[in-house]
Amino acid sequence: MNRFQPSRRMTAIRMPPIADIMGRIAEMRAEGSTIYSLAQAVPWYTPPKRAMEEFAEKLQDPALHCYSPDPGFASSRRCVARDLSDRRGIEVDPACQLHLTCGASQAFLSGLLACGSAGETVAVIEPYYFDHVFAIRFGDMKTMSISMAEEDGGWRFPMEELRSVLPGVRVLVLVNPGNPTGAVLSDGEMRELVELTDETGTFLIIDETYERFVYTGDHWHPWMDRQRDHVLTLGSYSKSLGMAGWRLGYLFGSGELLNQALKVQDSAVICPPAPAQHLLEILIGEDEWIETMSRGVHHRLKSCREALSGDGSLHWREAGGAFFTLAEYRGSLNSREAALHLLNEYGIGTIPGSAFGSAGEGHLRISFGCLKDRDVDSAMEILSKVTFPRAGF
Repeated sequence: MNRFQPSRRMTAIRMPPIADIMGRIAEMRAEGSTIYSLAQAVPWYTPPKRAMEEFAEKLQDPALHCYSPDPGFASSRRCVARDLSDRRGIEVDPACQLHLTCGASQAFLSGLLACGSAGETVAVIEPYYFDHVFAIRFGDMKTMSISMAEEDGGWRFPMEELRSVLPGVRVLVLVNPGNPTGAVLSDGEMRELVELTDETGTFLIIDETYERFVYTGDHWHPWMDRQRDHVLTLGSYSKSLGMAGWRLGYLFGSGELLNQALKVQDSAVICPPAPAQHLLEILIGEDEWIETMSRGVHHRLKSCREALSGDGSLHWREAGGAFFTLAEYRGSLNSREAALHLLNEYGIGTIPGSAFGSAGEGHLRISFGCLKDRDVDSAMEILSKVTFPRAGF
């Protein structure tokens, strides 16, 4: 018997099927198949050529190859703070209330460990983003999953349930717009949750990875009115600036919480990538290009809505933003079987809804924001016509 077993904490966590799906996509493409990947949320665009040419001139700068300060370069943090102020009316002190991070997932882990302790309860909204649940388990915290309900072709936020449980919750996690649903909280719902969490002594962590892709007109953030000590906000430049491989995100909140979060950052990654921060300073001013990409995502959202609003086997669930819909499908296959069937028979890659909790079963996450311009019409034509067999195909 092997005496050196991995920790029970880690073996209890089951990895989501994204790696399996992406591996199968790679195999099929290597075999010559035409595959439309709407699985992993990787934008179809990369930074514009003019920005990369400007960045290339910086490659000889020795600072590009060294550590940055733990929270990021002061100049980069000032750029982010200026963007938050000019674009959203959010005032953040870049010296003590803002960190740059290695993507949004690391920002979440740092923020979560700054707020919660082992044994305390963290509430997530299901269907949830699975990496958040992983982080909760890493910290030996308890996960409370509160399910959204499908209603009128969309997802209803569980406000009533939250009112009843928040007094016993240490941290509430919101993803807005949602991953995997694309659902957007109304400004009224966000205001109510901010007040409720304040009253109950519950930290509120808002994941705004897709905040540049909101198409409902709901844009309110609590720090637009005043700085709230119990609210931490994180985001990513993977989608908004096409920097997925550069691993750069941000975290902002009270100086007290950020001081604690920085301990996690220093231990886990030391600092955000220096080259990515230099590129950020160039890209964050590309307002026209950023707006063009956002319109492109909205076009794909509308195309997907149209494709799934007919009499086919896949049914649209309303998304107010982000890159996704969590679409319902007809048939008796479980969602993993359905995703494999869609990939093997139709060349469409998606993620099983069960990866996002039991409320996601019977659905597939479709990441329309991945499609290149030339592929949108072809992929949507296929999606509008798919059918699913009975279990045991």
